[in-house]
Amino acid sequence: CLRDMPLLDAIAAESIATIQEFNVQGIANTAWALAKLSVTNEPFFESISAAALAKITACDPQALANIAWSDATMSIVHCPLLDAIAAQAIRSISQFTTQNLSNTVWAYATLKVGNFELNAFLEDT
Repeated sequence: CLRDMPLLDAIAAESIATIQEFNVQGIANTAWALAKLSVTNEPFFESISAAALAKITACDPQALANIAWSDATMSIVHCPLLDAIAAQAIRSISQFTTQNLSNTVWAYATLKVGNFELNAFLEDT
């Protein structure tokens, strides 16, 4: 079965227990995978949000886009994380691929949240 809930619950639990050991790619990939499978595990996504926020300056454009996409897919509005993603995106916008850009914009539009600095920056570019 594609959605083996005991396995996914075990992955979420182990991720929570070891989240401090994850690098940014691990954080982003794990968030993306569980969101892709629509795993609704609030403690997992709270843990992911906290870990991503703590390492936001190390996030590359793909990690930023994947984390934003994951939150939007799961309808999670974590304002401090979304503001931090926006700030980091502005700093590294020249490194974004078209896919990174479209996924990030889609996430903010889907969540119906705006970030003044990001919106102003995108309007000026």
